[in-house]
Amino acid sequence: MRISRRLAPVVLLGVLALAGCGGGGTQADGSNPAPPPTDTATATATATATASVSPSPTEAPAETPAATVSATPDPVMPALHSRTYEDARAELTRQDISTARLTAAARHKDVTLPRDHDDWYICATTPRPGAVLTAATTVTVRLAEDFSDCTTSFHGYLHQKNDPAYTPPAPKPKPAPTTQAPAPAPPAGTSMTTCPDGKQGYACTSNGHPVVDGQFCPKADRGRTLKATNGTMVTCSYDPSVTPYRWQ
Repeated sequence: MRISRRLAPVVLLGVLALAGCGGGGTQADGSNPAPPPTDTATATATATATASVSPSPTEAPAETPAATVSATPDPVMPALHSRTYEDARAELTRQDISTARLTAAARHKDVTLPRDHDDWYICATTPRPGAVLTAATTVTVRLAEDFSDCTTSFHGYLHQKNDPAYTPPAPKPKPAPTTQAPAPAPPAGTSMTTCPDGKQGYACTSNGHPVVDGQFCPKADRGRTLKATNGTMVTCSYDPSVTPYRWQ
């Protein structure tokens, strides 16, 4: 078959192209195939990501603070003596101690603690101030209405008469009545006179008043017998049932 001169160059180029493709697909000498070309953009991105993930050699791993590892210590019993019950609750709250631990009781056995005892005073506490309060510790306060009663105790009682061991002293005997001989009666026919206070009477007391039956008499008239305003003779004497001295 004849090929036109115009088509000869085109045919030659096609044959050379086919020869090049066949030689690239098969290695005749058995040597290692050439490595494929590297994608520059892919290699750059991979290197950048690896560098950003790798830790810096100068950075040290974060450590847990020691304060977060150690447990919170138990609180201690505050000093509440001489303070009110209301102050005690406020102090426990201030120190983050639950007031549910707080129990109140009367200081004395013969005293009943009222429901509202916020203004009562603390005489003693259990446990003592400074003691460690564990989670199971109950705080007990002993209260008195008046702080001066904290130092008064008769075997645990506020009033001595309520103490079963108390024996009251025997009553003292009453003194015997004093008897005095009546003074002689004044002469008959004595008339009334005016005393220094301006009042009329048959006789006047040492302090200037008429003698009246049943009234108190001055100390200076003790033992005197005079005529009272009712006309009877009375003596300034002592009666154990009525004190002090009277005209009687």
